[in-house]
Amino acid sequence: MKNDNLKIIDGSTIAVIGGGPAGSAAAIKLIKEAGGKGIKIKVIIFEGKDFDRHYNQCVGVLSYPIREIFERNLDMRFPEHLIKREISGYVLHPSDNSTLELSGERGTYATRRILFDRFMLAAAQELGADVIRSRVTDTEFNGSGIVKVYTEDGFLKADAVVGAFGLDDGIAGVMEHASRHAFAYKRPPKVLDTLVAKAHIDLNMMQEIFGSRIHAFIPLELKKIEFGAITPKGDHIIINIAGRNLTSVDMDNFLGYPPVRGLIKGLNLAGLDYYKGKYPIRPAGGIIGDRFAAVGDATGLIRPYKGKGINVALETGAKAAEIMINNGISASALSAYPQAFDHLRADFFYGRLFRLLVILSIKTGFVERVMAMAQSDPYLRDVLFKVVSGEGTYHDIVHEIFSMKEFAALGYNFFRHLPLAVFKAKPYADR
Repeated sequence: MKNDNLKIIDGSTIAVIGGGPAGSAAAIKLIKEAGGKGIKIKVIIFEGKDFDRHYNQCVGVLSYPIREIFERNLDMRFPEHLIKREISGYVLHPSDNSTLELSGERGTYATRRILFDRFMLAAAQELGADVIRSRVTDTEFNGSGIVKVYTEDGFLKADAVVGAFGLDDGIAGVMEHASRHAFAYKRPPKVLDTLVAKAHIDLNMMQEIFGSRIHAFIPLELKKIEFGAITPKGDHIIINIAGRNLTSVDMDNFLGYPPVRGLIKGLNLAGLDYYKGKYPIRPAGGIIGDRFAAVGDATGLIRPYKGKGINVALETGAKAAEIMINNGISASALSAYPQAFDHLRADFFYGRLFRLLVILSIKTGFVERVMAMAQSDPYLRDVLFKVVSGEGTYHDIVHEIFSMKEFAALGYNFFRHLPLAVFKAKPYADR
């Protein structure tokens, strides 16, 4: 039976599982929205990670329009002190032989993710959220009118739960099992592995080689790697790759990939540590239910093949909290929450289509024509900038490309070279 009358009232307790940006944003918005309505609530954040010492497997890029997200969604001032470098542009490396520089002042910043997480959690605490440094081990959604949350240190009763547990296999499995009779949460069925490495660099070398530009790679020769990047920070660079079933050998191969090796050849990479994580590539199912909403990576609503995970974390956390306070905490009341992100869900089709076109363009060598054309075509450069910066949707990008007056000639040449060439690409190791 549907329960459409569940509301957050004076004395309600909301448990937030996960104290990263999504969970902290949800806590901040819950407290502010409730306070604006004169409702006194208790928000408890469960976070087992120590942000003073645990590394976060995230590149740490605050993408445009991050300032607007802070002001519009959270009513907070953007934390200027966390900026380690303002990103001025990108350098694309779609193959061994071609590069394209894309620049634009769009308000994208590199930060240290551990400092950003610490800042967000502290902001929630300052507003009154309680933080329990313990991992959640189980939950019960049994229709009793309350949710039971079990942790390593004890037991809590809550009126609603915000699931900000990212792609943690343990708690995702717990939630999937606990919700099977209520809303059947399912974590994203497909993810990519990520490997991240941090390398310190002399500041003069940093400026000379990288400046404030992110280098992006699509190394098809390295079969298991979907994409990779090198991002400059304050006194170090972050090297990251994403793909299926990655191991440390794949990161070793990426570091030896000629375009990458050419950039980092002057660095001392001895003893470089690798950190492994995950990256969602498909939305989760069942992200809402009576007394429950998933936020951040747990939704799988990250922009396909672009990331912007921090942006999506803040937006989903704030939106879920806003709807919980204003609409209620029943499944029907919360239905407005996933609907607010239908544009991201719908864009996955166009993201897969665009990814296929990019791969075929590289395999056929057609990408060289596109890169050459972009050197003198500001419209095409702007489109490519949107591709790598995460601005706009793939739906809009695909339509912009198809509307180009040069597309007919480009398309003819592309499909003329497509047969057989698709199958010619060999792994870099076989060359």
